[in-house]
Amino acid sequence: MMSAGGDAPAELVITSMRLREQADARTESPIERLLRAIDTHAAAEADALSQYEYLADACGDPVIALVMRLILDDEVRHHGLLHRMATTVRDALEWTMSPEALPKGAPHARHPGPVVALAHSLIEEERTGARALRQLAAQEQDINGGLDSLLLEMMAMDSDKHAHLLQFVHHRLEKTAIKN
Repeated sequence: MMSAGGDAPAELVITSMRLREQADARTESPIERLLRAIDTHAAAEADALSQYEYLADACGDPVIALVMRLILDDEVRHHGLLHRMATTVRDALEWTMSPEALPKGAPHARHPGPVVALAHSLIEEERTGARALRQLAAQEQDINGGLDSLLLEMMAMDSDKHAHLLQFVHHRLEKTAIKN
């Protein structure tokens, strides 16, 4: 197989391109590599969004359409977060401050102990909720073709995610807690 110009095999052109990309990657700073990785992932997710939408519409199955819309909702949110992350990294590289970047900075407000305790109790509540949802999902495996069980398990995973996010909140609040 020849390239468009006809003077080099396609395999050689592809190998040359890979070698050039590897050399470029070695000269990039870690933050430039991060930005490239985020941009690459965001582009792949953007392509997947239309495929999820198509599958939801084309299948003619309302159950599959529901599941695909749930995935699509998550992917749209992920795409938005990736955009904000890329904007934040780009701002760092270009010394700019874009309004759509992620918020940043060290915690500066002082927080009373009850606020810290509340964050901790919310973590425990999410973990307890996740366990309860998993138990319910195990009991409901045969109902509605397994859809109810799947959705309950998905909600349990969301509760795990919420607990993880709340751990970050708790740690950040602890840094600024008012000590009695």
